[in-house]
Amino acid sequence: MRHLAPLFAFAAIIATVGFACGNGKAPGNPDAGDDDAADGPLQTFSFKPAGCGYTISPPATRAFEDLAVDDTSAPGGDITPARVRLGLGGGTDSSDKSTYADPHTSVSFTWETPTASHAAKVKLGTAPDTLGDLHTGYTWTTPKPTIGLSSANPKFMHEVHVCGLQPGTTYYYQVGGGPSGSETWSATQQFTTVPATGTITVGIQGDARDQVSTWQTVQERMLSAGVSMQLVVGDIVDIGTLEDLWTQWLDAIWKDPNDSAKFLTLGQQLLVPIAGNHENEAAQFYGNWSIPGDSEQYASFDVGNTHFVMVDDEFAQLQTDYTQAPASTILAWLDADLKAANQNRANVPFIVAMNHRGLFSTSNHSTDGDVLAARGQLAPIFDKYAVDVVFNGHDHEYERSKPVKAGSPATGDPVVGSVDGSSNPVSGTGTTYVICAGAGAEPYSTGEITKSYSLKQQGFGGSTKYIGTYSILTMSANTLQVDAYGLVSSGTDDKIDSFTLTH
Repeated sequence: MRHLAPLFAFAAIIATVGFACGNGKAPGNPDAGDDDAADGPLQTFSFKPAGCGYTISPPATRAFEDLAVDDTSAPGGDITPARVRLGLGGGTDSSDKSTYADPHTSVSFTWETPTASHAAKVKLGTAPDTLGDLHTGYTWTTPKPTIGLSSANPKFMHEVHVCGLQPGTTYYYQVGGGPSGSETWSATQQFTTVPATGTITVGIQGDARDQVSTWQTVQERMLSAGVSMQLVVGDIVDIGTLEDLWTQWLDAIWKDPNDSAKFLTLGQQLLVPIAGNHENEAAQFYGNWSIPGDSEQYASFDVGNTHFVMVDDEFAQLQTDYTQAPASTILAWLDADLKAANQNRANVPFIVAMNHRGLFSTSNHSTDGDVLAARGQLAPIFDKYAVDVVFNGHDHEYERSKPVKAGSPATGDPVVGSVDGSSNPVSGTGTTYVICAGAGAEPYSTGEITKSYSLKQQGFGGSTKYIGTYSILTMSANTLQVDAYGLVSSGTDDKIDSFTLTH
């Protein structure tokens, strides 16, 4: 297993912390750097879940250790499952339906234990007392990072993928396993697969990294709204290499804070994030979540009438030559995926994309070099295939653009489309960009620069009554409705924006 020499002395670590918290930029990529063959080969591993068409092969560069399939060997200590979460596996090639990610019929279960074991089983059923459907998975250890800031201990992880479920169906489950006759199982939780028809809701949020209590409150709203799944546009924690932060943030949305015998959203609702800059491209981020594809840097899937695309845009900060991987891989995949989605609009009419950096913001990061670089690479592809809405984070505010298309050069100001009398985007005149980044991060100012492309701005904190913001998408027949809310600490949240698209 690769071991990299620490690069930061204590003074450098202090400087790095200030850099991360002060200007919104996180420390550099902890997986980059030393590839010296003297460090020894990295572990490779592949696993094909029974009943699923795809194979799981975590990239060796994640440096996951002790990868193994489920067995009944005796553990060395406590293996009580904790912080069970629901994610999504599957492939990223929409032309191959046998492998493509499908939140209507599949789900992945990820959890952690205090000590290592190879226990990776899920038993589930459609009633809490009939959990007769047994599935097995695999385990690994997410090691302590060897560069930059890190937690002291590794994390012992377990994951099981289940396919062939029925859409819109409630299932009950327990995770665990272990030696035959003395297994350790979690408490029973429940979830509902994403419906394939009818009205479907999806929650969207981003940037939770400063106030765990706000992140928790947003999750309470998502539970109350009964969304079918949640999508996160990055920056869940402040420093992605700090496993202690992941434990704290996940704990806050696992057990119901109002009733310890009940659960909140973790393990109850499907949750798929894409990395932000504060995730640091860290193994800890990838170890904590299940995202379609092996690299987990890009993914897509259909939900009802909408094709969702999620792209990790960290290449805009880490690279300058976008003809090289991973940027070249991500951008080529994005072009191919959106081309296929655009050709499939008769069946799935809407396209919604998500990446972390706010491509058309007027807030704190609006003129940052990496933001403009991401704009220059992503916006032309979104234009090429007439993406309807793009959701971003990074600037801690709510902001909606007018319908726009990339300008010339694409890194500059966009060309503004038309807006109808009700302030709704007009189909075919451009892409609407929405920044929804208020799930716990410190508030940023709105309107730091004045731009004609900005249609709606709403801050939080300060003199406002809001402590954050989140959005809910409602998909039904040929409509896609976006409702944004100003989060209040108590009482009813205000709807701060709403628009509807029709195809």
